[in-house]
Amino acid sequence: MSWKTYLWVAMLWTIYLILHSALASGTVKEKARNSLGLGSRGYRLFYSVVSSVGILYIFYEMLILPSQILFSPPGWMKYTSMVMASWGVIILVVSFRHLSGLAFLGLKSEEKTGLVTEGLHGYMRHPIYTGTILILVGMFLYHPTDLILVSDLIIFIYLPFGIMWEEQKLIEEFGNSYLEYKKQVPSLI
Repeated sequence: MSWKTYLWVAMLWTIYLILHSALASGTVKEKARNSLGLGSRGYRLFYSVVSSVGILYIFYEMLILPSQILFSPPGWMKYTSMVMASWGVIILVVSFRHLSGLAFLGLKSEEKTGLVTEGLHGYMRHPIYTGTILILVGMFLYHPTDLILVSDLIIFIYLPFGIMWEEQKLIEEFGNSYLEYKKQVPSLI
């Protein structure tokens, strides 16, 4: 496998993750809303389309690029990886229960809610990241290819930064309420 392929996949993920975080930042949201004349709902739809197209393009690239299987996982590992990834999906689905799917995509106006601290958020501050980690590890253990490994490594390097930026936004929005919540509830587990 060519190092250029690894670099290409790493670059795609890096650009996607930086763009994803930048578009989620309050500063970029405000500038885009003002310059494009988008309201909250319009910007959310724009953000969802850009995120979806970006990740689908990365998945497409990973499907067409040649990859190498790193090892042949035993049956128990495949089973464990499926359970792990399934739990990741369950955590993602449950963590979105307090949100409207249509509002999340920008197809309906968002209803402002307070700081969510119940359900999974009572046990971990970032269940979406926890679910994502379980899915990524499960995916790699089920089908351990070099491209999935490169992808997972880039995403795992990004996660602490993503959490930090997300928490900065939450502190700005909820102030001391979030700081108290942060003291009481662990980040991922």
